[in-house]
Amino acid sequence: MPQKSYSTLLRFALLTLIFAAATPAAHTRAQATTPAAQTKTSLHLRWPAQEGVLRYRLQLARDEQFQDIVFDRAVFGTEYVVTELGPGRYFWRFAPAVKETGTFSPARPIEIAADAAATDSGGEARPRPTPGTLAPASNTGWRTTTGLVARPLVAHLRSGTSSDVVGVNSDGMVYGLDGTNGVALWTARFRPNAKRGEPTGNGGAPVFTPVLTEGRDNLNNVVVAFDGGVRAIEGSTGRELWRAPLASRAVGGAIAAPADGGARALLVAGDNSSLTVIDPANGKVVSEAKLDGAVVATPTAFPLGGGSGVALALAGGTLEVRDHAGQRVRVIKMDTNITTPALYVPSARAALVLVGTENGLISLGAEDLKPLGRIATESDAPAGTLSAADLDGDGALEVLMLTRRGRLVAVGTTDGRIKWYTPGATDASSAAFADLNSDGVLDVLVAGGQDFARGFSGRDGSLIWKAEEEAKGSAQDGASAGTRALVTGTFGAGSTAYVVGTDTARTGLRAVGLPKDSVKAAKE
Repeated sequence: MPQKSYSTLLRFALLTLIFAAATPAAHTRAQATTPAAQTKTSLHLRWPAQEGVLRYRLQLARDEQFQDIVFDRAVFGTEYVVTELGPGRYFWRFAPAVKETGTFSPARPIEIAADAAATDSGGEARPRPTPGTLAPASNTGWRTTTGLVARPLVAHLRSGTSSDVVGVNSDGMVYGLDGTNGVALWTARFRPNAKRGEPTGNGGAPVFTPVLTEGRDNLNNVVVAFDGGVRAIEGSTGRELWRAPLASRAVGGAIAAPADGGARALLVAGDNSSLTVIDPANGKVVSEAKLDGAVVATPTAFPLGGGSGVALALAGGTLEVRDHAGQRVRVIKMDTNITTPALYVPSARAALVLVGTENGLISLGAEDLKPLGRIATESDAPAGTLSAADLDGDGALEVLMLTRRGRLVAVGTTDGRIKWYTPGATDASSAAFADLNSDGVLDVLVAGGQDFARGFSGRDGSLIWKAEEEAKGSAQDGASAGTRALVTGTFGAGSTAYVVGTDTARTGLRAVGLPKDSVKAAKE
């Protein structure tokens, strides 16, 4: 199959957006002059469109000369919501920002009263009052000492109606945990045959994310790595079911299925640029294939007709799709390095594939991997894992992207536009979802700095909830200690909702209670 060049994105691009951070000093000054107990306000600013202009520079200041700027950002379109503003008098203006900033419009005053009412002389701003204090985290939950578990999973280990937690720590030790209290149901070492006194871990090698497979009675079994390949663990007991020897270290895997409804296959990528097809029922190696490069991100499921395959991100910018037998069916070669696993996004018009690269977030057609659009991230790049959810319940998914500089970005899949973005996801490697304030909109939870979890509104990205760590100053730097993923789930007979992830000190997993029914909404 012929390969397509990334340069074709220039011809197919639907949209290019540039992130421009607000002036740090001005942002700090605005926060310092707003008492925490006061009500904060969000301003919905709108301005007339200019012919041929898609991107504008929007500024908000405390003075008409714009010496005390509190907001300065390049935005797409002719409206934007500025959040977290305290009472006082402000001035705002806009300018076209195509290749460089053009002439600013005359400054317009806007007054935010202490009761969050706002007036604008131009009549083009609409305030949105938001709480001045964050909703408190629940005091329910648990902690367990596992070490850093970069990516916990929610699994049906013992019951088809409630969930437990599976995780692998940085040493390769696998844990099956009771989701209601964090107690270990079973553990599995990376070196199961190690003798007394010998190391049992992986020696610091990158961790293989467990793959959940179908077991008896609608329960999950867990495929994990060990020093000789991969092996299957029975989720309900921790008993080893089979071992599949591999010629190289396993770096990632995913389940695929044929279109005729036949037996599923487990596709495992190795660090020697190999792809091994395994029967997940018994561990038998079915076939092996050579890849064109090393796998640089976790393989992900990819629907193919009535079945499924896997999408593989390879070194050198190659993205390819393999079917359940390991045969390559689609491929594209891009002139940039891939930074995230691929994400398949169904759509009413046409399914998309999104992937993060050094040049930004790339959108491809799922049927042929034809480039469709790009969101550029100036001096930044997508990182971690992309995720998708219908935040506002309109039937169209939003894609949540994390960046190396700790930004969380919500992108609409119907028009490719950024709905909102916010800083504060400095430690995050993926996003989780729950309706934190019972407003019918899914909110986004990520790991951030010294906070175990931060919850951002699915409406506009404002911070509405957080779970702090009791011991301040214990957090390690995310870049050096490893990023953290959060998952949400309901555990136990009472269906208690939790957000689960590694604590900020990277000593073990922690669970924090969420509002009732919030996670159920996230899964619908």
